Amino acid sequence: MTGAANPTRDRVLRATVASLAAGGYAGTTARSIAALGGFAPGVIYYHFADLDELFVATVQFTSADREARYRAAVTDVTSAVTLVERLRVLYDQDTASGHIEAVQELVAAARPGSALAAEVSAQTQRWEQLAEQVLRTLLRGSPLARLVKVPVIARAAVAYYVGLQTLTHLDRDAERPRAAFAQAARLASAFDKLPKLRPSARAGARGRDRAGARDRDRDRDREAPTG
Repeated sequence: MTGAANPTRDRVLRATVASLAAGGYAGTTARSIAALGGFAPGVIYYHFADLDELFVATVQFTSADREARYRAAVTDVTSAVTLVERLRVLYDQDTASGHIEAVQELVAAARPGSALAAEVSAQTQRWEQLAEQVLRTLLRGSPLARLVKVPVIARAAVAYYVGLQTLTHLDRDAERPRAAFAQAARLASAFDKLPKLRPSARAGARGRDRAGARDRDRDRDREAPTG
């Protein structure tokens, strides 16, 4: 059965993450989880109806744990260089903790229409929302802010991050994330050197945007057929 979070339940979830990271989805059984967690297999079924329910809870558990760490580290960061460096440290922590390995195994196991797939999708949306929040803060006052649609960029960033994890998980090429973060650091340095728009300029830009939108609306009204 499921219940409120408690130390024993969390212990089962942490052991599940460890088992997924060490033995993969196919090798993660009640016995392997219990062996790593140091408890009897029956403890699992006190908290979860079956392994399917446990895997869904594991996605939520490990994602929420990492999201809290990311939020604490990157929320309100206004320097791209600082952001990239903090993301690099967090990525290394994700790797060392087994989070990446576990999540990749669960993502691979998720089938369309399953509860596991629904939970993976829900957690991905939470990460997209966090990315959007971080990007809006980073872009505030930047001349690039008017050129990008932040929700689109946020989804692309999360997709790239997950894809980077997937490929590294498959081929064990640790150079891939190192090279990616090194390139991101160079781009971040260039971004931070861009001049910021003054508040008056930002207000003027917003006014021009609104005026342009009104002009486009009037043009559409004139072109609309009359009956």
